[in-house]
Amino acid sequence: MTVDPAAQRWRSRPWAVLGVAIFIGYLIIVGYLHIDGRRSAARGEAPLLTDFTSLYAASMLVKQQPASDLYIPKEMYQAGLRGAQAAYGGNLSEKQARTIGFHPWMYPPTFILAAIPLAYLSYFSAWCAWLAVTAIPYLAALRAILQGQSFWLIGLAAPPVFYNIMYGQTGFLTAGFIGLGLAWLVPRPMLAGICIGLAGVKPHFGILIPLALACGGHWRVFGAASATVIATIIFSLIAFGDDPWFGFIGTSVYLVEGFGIGAYNFKPMVSIISTMRLAGGSIDSAWLAQIASAAIMSLIVAWTWWCGRARRDTLGLQSAILCLTTLLAVPSVYLYDLMLLVPAMAWIWLDMHQRGARVTEMVILIASFASLHLIRPSAIYMDVQIGTLFVLTMLLLALHRYRGALASTDANAPPVPSETVPG
Repeated sequence: MTVDPAAQRWRSRPWAVLGVAIFIGYLIIVGYLHIDGRRSAARGEAPLLTDFTSLYAASMLVKQQPASDLYIPKEMYQAGLRGAQAAYGGNLSEKQARTIGFHPWMYPPTFILAAIPLAYLSYFSAWCAWLAVTAIPYLAALRAILQGQSFWLIGLAAPPVFYNIMYGQTGFLTAGFIGLGLAWLVPRPMLAGICIGLAGVKPHFGILIPLALACGGHWRVFGAASATVIATIIFSLIAFGDDPWFGFIGTSVYLVEGFGIGAYNFKPMVSIISTMRLAGGSIDSAWLAQIASAAIMSLIVAWTWWCGRARRDTLGLQSAILCLTTLLAVPSVYLYDLMLLVPAMAWIWLDMHQRGARVTEMVILIASFASLHLIRPSAIYMDVQIGTLFVLTMLLLALHRYRGALASTDANAPPVPSETVPG
């Protein structure tokens, strides 16, 4: 069936308007929370300090001190205090500034290159610039996947977008580079590899990507990604020396041990290990469940990408499955890291548009995605982590559709467009 492009754009416009409206709503809520935080600070109460405060503090530290000091707890703590003061124009008392607590620098030295420019801006300008710049690869990835106006709805209205803006975190960057890399696997393999390599600034989210590329036979992408990672490491060594790398290795050991010594707040963490701990499980049983989940997710990725080697029409679902399994395999996943769900949602949505979908499948996808707003309140007020349930539900839906696609009669035929799902 031939669809008139003008008519398709007209039908898509309401979805774009809805996406923009919801995004504006997110900005209004975040703006109110920040204004309320300033009012609280003016009354001498605890101010609102987000994760971006520690990122800005790190940029201030590197501007004046050796980059290796980022991995020294005492130095990073003092930098955090300075960052808190910068966020409120130096008007906080010492007690108020200390409410930021200690945020260790958990990123590899390659990420320092992205943080340095922030120190040359005021706090608010840096916060806006960080979100705006990191949103570029994210929106580009959604555009590359969906190629239509519906990307405004999925890209802007997705619940993880609110979390990422609120915390001023790295979700746009991770989802953007990984999403672009997977979207460009076939048409632009070299660029795809570069994007995936740049996503190495948060290396734990790339843990399953080499397995997927190898099983899928995407060796040019594999090589380009490996070369990009090596190049960024060499550049960081030239810029900062090797001391930061030794510091990062030591910090990584601390991060793993932190799960057992109570160093983490599990309520904003959305992973198997946090789900088990909030449910009252011991740290040993939680780790066992996390390791078992990682093993199962690895097998799923290997199977789906191996079976899809000769099936370009299933590559979108394979990419969605890779994003979803990553979130269930990694122990350290926070609310803003759920940004990786957005390209997964986009690929599943696109597959529904191309192949057609049952009403129950659409309801499951939309309900699971919209219910992500419930994760934070359920964890805070009920000590229950339901985020992994939604991720698992979307994964099962993607696997169901993937098996159906494999069973199709023509393996080389592109998906047939359908009007079941709005484009």
